[in-house]
Amino acid sequence: MALEQFNLDGQVAIVTGAGKGVGQGIARVLAEAGATVVGTARTEADIVGTISGIERAGGKGLALVADAMSRPDGERVVAAAMERFGRIDILINNVGGSTYARFLDITDEDFRHTFDWCVTSAFIMSQLAAPHMLDAGHGSIVNISASSSKSALPHRPAYHASKGAINALTRQLAVDFGKDDIRANAIIVGFIFTGSEAMTAILDDEQYRAAFLKNIMVPRFGEPADIAAGVVYLASDESKYVTGTELTIDGGALCHQALPELDFDRMRGE
Repeated sequence: MALEQFNLDGQVAIVTGAGKGVGQGIARVLAEAGATVVGTARTEADIVGTISGIERAGGKGLALVADAMSRPDGERVVAAAMERFGRIDILINNVGGSTYARFLDITDEDFRHTFDWCVTSAFIMSQLAAPHMLDAGHGSIVNISASSSKSALPHRPAYHASKGAINALTRQLAVDFGKDDIRANAIIVGFIFTGSEAMTAILDDEQYRAAFLKNIMVPRFGEPADIAAGVVYLASDESKYVTGTELTIDGGALCHQALPELDFDRMRGE
């Protein structure tokens, strides 16, 4: 991806959940823009693969096995970044996941776990990284949210609620740290094809593929690089007057009312 206008040379970025999917795409593009990437994941092979790929491409990085929901792990990640590179300029809070269950069936345990996964992780990592950004006099925090924080789907009550909380947390960070030149923004992520087995199986079904395509306004599915481009913009000085915002990258899925079966041309008499 050509990102010559976004220069992150000399900056250090922590990216949680960087072992695969959107997080891996974000880590790679940040490195292409010149940032040194401290990537975390819970699976060693995943994060080592991401950082090895960055280094083979000429970038710099550090692979750390860590659970962003764990404060001791977060402390270890921040300490390692400071010890190795002496600074933290960018934090990308990317971890999160979903439990599929009807509202009346989801357990307290699953609801709390989803909030820990999506929200507590961002809270912990932001709280640990922010003091170093304060010392440096600048910083950018980007929280990865989801279109389902704006428009819900069936059977994901905890995930949708947690992503709404991420949006609110982003605004709070922007208010609390804005005067210190630390910016906080969220990216509202739509349907992104990550190449995973589960997603590939879904899109191999023609009915599902057609349904997803019908809901977006551009003629292709999104890719991790599409989200990464938005992250690089929000991490760079090109967005130095942008904070407390939600940047939607969803192929236009949220910009229209979902009435795909109505023939609007016939309704207009055409």
